[in-house]
Amino acid sequence: MRSERPTKKGKMIWKRLRVGFRLASQRFKKKARRALIRLARLRAMLWQWLYGARYTYLLWQKRHGPLAMAILLLALISISAFWIPALQGILEPCFSTEARLALLRSLLLAVGGPLIGAAAIVSSLVLFAMQVNIERMPHGLFRRLSADRRLLSAFAATFLFAVAITGLSLVLEPKRVGVVVFAAFWATAIILGLFLYGYCRALILVNPVRQLGMIVQRTQRELRAWARRAERADPLLSDGSRPLQTDPYSPQHDLARTKYFQVNRGWTDGAQQSVRYSVSFARRYAEQGDHEVSAVAMNAIIRINASYVDAKGKTFFANQLIFDNPLTTDDFINNTLEHLRQTARIAIKRGDEQQIEQTLQAMAELVRVYLAIDYASPHASKTHAHLAAGYLTADVERLLPHNMPDVLMEGVRLMGQCADMLLAVQGPQGITALVQKIGIISCAGVARKDFRPVTSTGVEQLACLSFELLRTKSRKVQFAARDIRSSMKLIAKLFMALPDAPLMSVHSTYLAPYYSVTSAQGLAARLSQLVNAVADAPADDVNAQQVIANLGEWADGMYQTEKDLLLHAIEKRSQFTSDMIHWITAVTSMLIAVSNTSPCDEHRQQELRKHAAWLIAVLSWVPDDEETVKFVENFQMTEILFEAAVDAHKYGCPKLGNDIGNMLLSWTFKAGRHQTGWAILERGVYALVTLTLLGDESISEAWLKAEISARMTAGGLPSKELRDDAALEIRGRAASVFQADHWSSSTIENSMAQADSAKLRPLLEEIADLISPETKGEVASHWPF
Repeated sequence: MRSERPTKKGKMIWKRLRVGFRLASQRFKKKARRALIRLARLRAMLWQWLYGARYTYLLWQKRHGPLAMAILLLALISISAFWIPALQGILEPCFSTEARLALLRSLLLAVGGPLIGAAAIVSSLVLFAMQVNIERMPHGLFRRLSADRRLLSAFAATFLFAVAITGLSLVLEPKRVGVVVFAAFWATAIILGLFLYGYCRALILVNPVRQLGMIVQRTQRELRAWARRAERADPLLSDGSRPLQTDPYSPQHDLARTKYFQVNRGWTDGAQQSVRYSVSFARRYAEQGDHEVSAVAMNAIIRINASYVDAKGKTFFANQLIFDNPLTTDDFINNTLEHLRQTARIAIKRGDEQQIEQTLQAMAELVRVYLAIDYASPHASKTHAHLAAGYLTADVERLLPHNMPDVLMEGVRLMGQCADMLLAVQGPQGITALVQKIGIISCAGVARKDFRPVTSTGVEQLACLSFELLRTKSRKVQFAARDIRSSMKLIAKLFMALPDAPLMSVHSTYLAPYYSVTSAQGLAARLSQLVNAVADAPADDVNAQQVIANLGEWADGMYQTEKDLLLHAIEKRSQFTSDMIHWITAVTSMLIAVSNTSPCDEHRQQELRKHAAWLIAVLSWVPDDEETVKFVENFQMTEILFEAAVDAHKYGCPKLGNDIGNMLLSWTFKAGRHQTGWAILERGVYALVTLTLLGDESISEAWLKAEISARMTAGGLPSKELRDDAALEIRGRAASVFQADHWSSSTIENSMAQADSAKLRPLLEEIADLISPETKGEVASHWPF
């Protein structure tokens, strides 16, 4: 026994050592892993710093490289000039005799003469290379680039330096040897550098991208010069008195600058010539398949127009409703847009989709540029931006006869972007024309199957515009919202003329961006996020109050369009009916939710609830024939009405809850009289009874029993067999056990399971007796009791 004790003790010690070693090993591995992670992060940060430093250096070199090189060269020459006395002391003993000086003169002549010839040869080769590229550029631009001052100055300097090296042989004396050698050395080095500079400059001049950059820079300098001249001439064209600021909304144009530009009508000639050069580049290189250069050319046109807008300042005039102002027309803008229109037409004729897209994108960017025009009046119409948008719309419409769905989709997308920009700058009144055109073009998917993605894109743009109306700070959004709904109504009705499939609904798929409540990118999802943001806002939040006001105007008259679309979808037996029903109830719920938020005042609350009541009332227009009832109940009409009533109860809207309860009761009787297989009568009774137990006074037990009794007396359920079967089923359900943890896919069933069974059971039995007094006390045979 004594010999076993040390053995057990040793085992325990060994076991503890192994556990300690394992724990130490794990701690070491964790520390090593953390160290490796820190090292990897440090290495990654170092690489990122190196990449940033390299990018900064390259950017600085691109901007200041030539100037830095010139400064460095002057610094080297200046520093090396201090060594001239030492160089003189070394070389003077070596060239003390005339024979030695003759050798140095011969060297200078041997170096200077060939350099003169080299300068002439290099100049000829570079100019020849420029002439070879004449087919790649317009004639006027070729003349401008061939006379490039930097290139010609470099060649002239090369020639002069070569002559200077040769001329140094004439002034060579023993006491000047150091200066002559110093000058000859640096002259030769500078000549080599000028050869390299001339070569690089020639590459720049024949590079179309660099050519376009030089065109833009030259035009910008010219326009800035004209703007400065107009400012300097201001005292000569004005009397120096300031206009009286009696009306802050009256136009405050720069009349002196306007007069100056009218006197100097040719001030835009250079800019118009640059636009023509850019258009020529775009067309030529697009024909050759080099769309990268054509894209740069389009960007050059945009930059030139932006500079023109800045230079002209407050000399633009907008359209007026009564008077026709001749100063409204701008020749430069008209010519630019006309050039782009012709380019798009040529590209369409050639079938060049890339150039068409580039041209349309350039027009859309010009809309952005022209929106920045200062018309010297806060309420002036964005005339020239609308003009550019009109050109864009016309070119997109011109694509309809051609089989280019991708280009057409891009065009519709750009139209939506332009409408969004106009909405942000001018307000809802600025998007009317574009909304109508987007709606018309989106109907192309009805005529051609290949164009159906165009319809989806158009619906998506209209949905985005409808959402942006809620966030705009402008007033009177109801008219723009009505235009959007009209366009959607046109698209939906025409699209529902196409055959639909139950599983893959064509109508629902392509109209989903606007009406789908299940799509994460749909309008309903974005509205839900906005409603949540408004609900979280404080009571004095100005932006939330603006959204609520816009929402009230946005929902005004919505019921008319939704009713027409719902009835049309039911008539066509389209699966889009489900989207419309869920869309109506979802918007109704959002309107009620917003009406209960803190920023919503009493007036807005009544307005929103009124719109919600009108909108949910659309569901009461569903026809009551048997086929329609079967079709609509496929989309759980009874469940949806019950959920809408529950939402009204949850948000404290008793009047609206009562209205929805009446609708549910009406649907229960008019749809429940048909044998559809959906047990509408029974489920409707369950829903109504459950609503009475929610604690809301809008639907009471007495009211429910009185309404059911009155409808039964009026012959609401003519089929005795249907009444008896429904009553037996209701009594069986009343006698069943309800559990709180019961779950079902039916909202009505789940709510019944959460209700007080002690109150629910007798109420169900009373209503069953009202429906079928003859079967009082009886239950259906399939119930297990």
